[in-house]
Amino acid sequence: MHKNRVLWVATFVLAIGIAGCSGKEAKKAEEEGTKDVPVTVEKVGIAEVRTVLTYGADLAPSASIRLLSLITDTILSYPWQSGDEIAKGQIVAVMKTDGIKQGLAQIDAQVTALDVQIANLKSELARARDLQGKGVATQQAVDGLSAQYEATVAQRQALLAGRRQLAVNAGHAVVKAPVDGVLSSKAYEPGDIATPQLPLGTLLVTDPLKMELKLVEKDISMVKVGQSVELRLDAYPDRTFVGTVSRVFPYVEAATRTNTVEVTLPNPRGEDGLRLMKPGMYGVAMLEVGSRENVAVAPESALLLDNKLLAVQKEGENLRRAFVVDADGVAHERTVKLGSRQGSRWEILEGLTEGETIIVRGHHGLTDGDKVRVVEDTAGKDKKSQATVGANAGTGSAPDGAAPAPAAE
Repeated sequence: MHKNRVLWVATFVLAIGIAGCSGKEAKKAEEEGTKDVPVTVEKVGIAEVRTVLTYGADLAPSASIRLLSLITDTILSYPWQSGDEIAKGQIVAVMKTDGIKQGLAQIDAQVTALDVQIANLKSELARARDLQGKGVATQQAVDGLSAQYEATVAQRQALLAGRRQLAVNAGHAVVKAPVDGVLSSKAYEPGDIATPQLPLGTLLVTDPLKMELKLVEKDISMVKVGQSVELRLDAYPDRTFVGTVSRVFPYVEAATRTNTVEVTLPNPRGEDGLRLMKPGMYGVAMLEVGSRENVAVAPESALLLDNKLLAVQKEGENLRRAFVVDADGVAHERTVKLGSRQGSRWEILEGLTEGETIIVRGHHGLTDGDKVRVVEDTAGKDKKSQATVGANAGTGSAPDGAAPAPAAE
């Protein structure tokens, strides 16, 4: 019994000693950075970096033309409805012209009566001049007839001028489309009385369309007439439309400190024959204003947000935390300054160089000097990154606003 108790005590002491040694070794290993954390790594690559300005854009017709009736009369025909496409030269509406025709008939009758008077006055004037030559008629009588004759001729000319104006108005009874367009805001129906004060409707030119971009001051000098503009619409997320800068306004709006740029876009037809883009659609316009080759880039997943860095970064800076793995499998923390981004890659301004091995997965919770074990190396999949990095501007968001970065733990 005594021997068993002694043996049990010896075993217990030995176990405590082993556990103590194990604890010391684990603590020592942790202090020496031998966590052996499994991580996924990738090489810092290089890419062509494009500087791309990004702005929200609303589509608008390239022209809005009011269709007017220049005469006040009843509408006989107006077969179109809002949304109908009307070709240039097609008849939009026909007005009643009975009043004009009656006016023309009255003028013709008055001109005929004046023609008779003029003929009589001309004959009397000739006879008076003959009698004056014989000493029978006085100069006063001749002058009176001459004045009456000239007044009647002038009256006839005024009537003819009025007739020509009425004839022109009669031509205005037929309203034709001056351009190809889509009818909008139809205001009358057949039987209504049209007036010049209220348009029949508006003809919207939908090919080409236009959009106006409001450039912030720092982007103004980078945009010129003739530059290409890519447009992506919410209505067609998988399709890109291409337009051209057609006008840069020669002034900056004082209230907003922005410069208006007008972009013209051809509007293709879909399989149903209708125009794909419609005025009022919203999208994102992208203007490439420069590019640089052989720029170091790193994936979004390697770059950690850090509250301490966010607190000290200056206006316009974009700082992140990353971990680089050396040849001995030790992780070293880096502070990285970022440039522009497109998609999932960032331009590296400071902190990383091409070819360095960075951790893209498993770096949450790591500290500088930790030992890591590489379980996957994605560098071989893309030895030279072909990603294109672009700068966002004009949308009111920071360059890193398009997608969230991984958060530091």
